[in-house]
Amino acid sequence: MHSTVASFYGGYDLVVHARPTHRRVRPVFVLLAVAALVLLVFIAADVSAFQALPVAVHVTAVEWFAGTELLTSTGGFTMPSSQSVTLTLTCNFICYEITSATVSAPFHLAGFVVNYAPIQYVNVTAPSGSFTGPLVITLS
Repeated sequence: MHSTVASFYGGYDLVVHARPTHRRVRPVFVLLAVAALVLLVFIAADVSAFQALPVAVHVTAVEWFAGTELLTSTGGFTMPSSQSVTLTLTCNFICYEITSATVSAPFHLAGFVVNYAPIQYVNVTAPSGSFTGPLVITLS
């Protein structure tokens, strides 16, 4: 439709609008973007799993004392932090009447059982942080 009045004023009714161009995204680029996003999710999951790993506690030796007297010393072990372990002492020659036990810091005494049989049980909980050194158990 053409207006005679509009053509008199310079033909502003014949403004040509450019046809919109549709940019086409290639499927390869879409697949690469999705693959990169999945890779980022996997990397984030691995990093969070790595940070959640428990720290190792290295006990170099377990030393059993009755008061100030060394009863026995055994080899060490490695365990995850904040875990509990049951340690036993077997009475071979001289058996003491034991009423309590203490453990060296940073370990915590979780339980203590006295059997007047030749085996004594001590349950200890490892520290929450890393530790390397001996564990001293004092029986009294």
